[in-house]
Amino acid sequence: MTERLGIIEIGTQLIYYVFSSLMLFWALWKCFWDGKRNRIVLFILTALSNSMIGLFLAVYGGISFSMSVIEPLFPRVLGYSMPYRIAEVNPFLIAGPLYIARILFMAWLCGKWLKVKNYSSVLFLFLMFGAVDIVAIFRDSGNINEIVHPEVRYIISIVGMIAAFVSLCLFYILDVKPFSKLAKVSAKVNWKIFNIPPIVFILVYTITAGESLSNNENELLLFMLFLFSTMIIFLFIWAFYVIIRNIHETNEAVKAKEEVKTLSVEVMEALAHTIDAKDEYTRGHSVRVAKYSKMLAEKLGLSKEDCDNVYYMGLLHDIGKIGVPNEIINSKSKLTEEEYAVIKTHPGVGYGILDEIKSRPDLSIGARWHHERYDGKGYPDGKAGEDIPFFARIIAVADSYDAMTSNRSYRHYLTQDAVRSEIQKNEGTQFDPKIAECMIELMAEDKNFEMHE
Repeated sequence: MTERLGIIEIGTQLIYYVFSSLMLFWALWKCFWDGKRNRIVLFILTALSNSMIGLFLAVYGGISFSMSVIEPLFPRVLGYSMPYRIAEVNPFLIAGPLYIARILFMAWLCGKWLKVKNYSSVLFLFLMFGAVDIVAIFRDSGNINEIVHPEVRYIISIVGMIAAFVSLCLFYILDVKPFSKLAKVSAKVNWKIFNIPPIVFILVYTITAGESLSNNENELLLFMLFLFSTMIIFLFIWAFYVIIRNIHETNEAVKAKEEVKTLSVEVMEALAHTIDAKDEYTRGHSVRVAKYSKMLAEKLGLSKEDCDNVYYMGLLHDIGKIGVPNEIINSKSKLTEEEYAVIKTHPGVGYGILDEIKSRPDLSIGARWHHERYDGKGYPDGKAGEDIPFFARIIAVADSYDAMTSNRSYRHYLTQDAVRSEIQKNEGTQFDPKIAECMIELMAEDKNFEMHE
């Protein structure tokens, strides 16, 4: 029975190390393979990344370094001989960082060959596979024969390998599959959340288990350490599953918000085109006013959100014209006082329409007050100076600029010099001086006079 268990133990170990390499290969393939790389080369790279090889090299390097460098160094520096165990220190203090360094190198090598832009995402997979493997490798000291029956030792070892199998399967199912979708999108992720925990775990576990092995501590204590570490691995797997799922949900929410925002802008632009279509000479007017308003807001140093908001207000600033009869809007003769009075109602009508949009009450600002003047002689409320909402003052300049740079039934659009002179003449009377100066600066930058209908 003991011999059979021994054979089964060796078999599970060999199968596990092959299985671990295959799982890493499948994980890298699912997350990063683009169909252009050679799968055989990828498999060879993952086979060379096997943690058994890495741990052997790290432990051997740690022991060699401690014995050849640290041990001779202390007597030479301090002038007296030190006990072997003290001079040797603990080779696993060196083995842990060496093991992680090899993981870093192999992850970099695979990431470079796969042409992955975000190297840290590849490193996450290597670190988690390395953490599971290192717990499986350190599951016992080999001295349990002195404490318990050999059959128990083999059973404990086999159970440990099965736990490692389960860990890898859970990691692949819960983390790798959803992670593969995250790795293929250009989302900004704080990869410290993913990489720091397994790095710290590997360092602590290597030193703790290595010290226990070096001191031939009780095998049952080592097995308890293995069980505790396996529980931590399971905790990592679940925590990363939750984190990845939350990132996906956040990305989906952001995507949905952007889609709604895009749809809203498209609807507003379509509505603006519909309003402008009432007058054959004002086609595209609202979109141009919105664009100029946003340019002015950017020139004034406003935030991106404010720049976007003033753009939306500009799109809908003339929505009140929907209530003005077409014959008045398209009149080719000078408007009568009665007709002009009807035209002057469009800010109030627009305000009434947009004020019904409770989620965006700011949209009505541009509609109501874009015809107010800085000197208080505008309409509909006769506001003056700083009493006029800032965004409305911006739209007022943009609206007048587009009116002067658009064709009308009675004239061609004005020259850039004529428009500049008109804006300068009305600074402080019709226009907010600061905003008018910004408009003049924009005109100066428009050397080819492209800002017109």
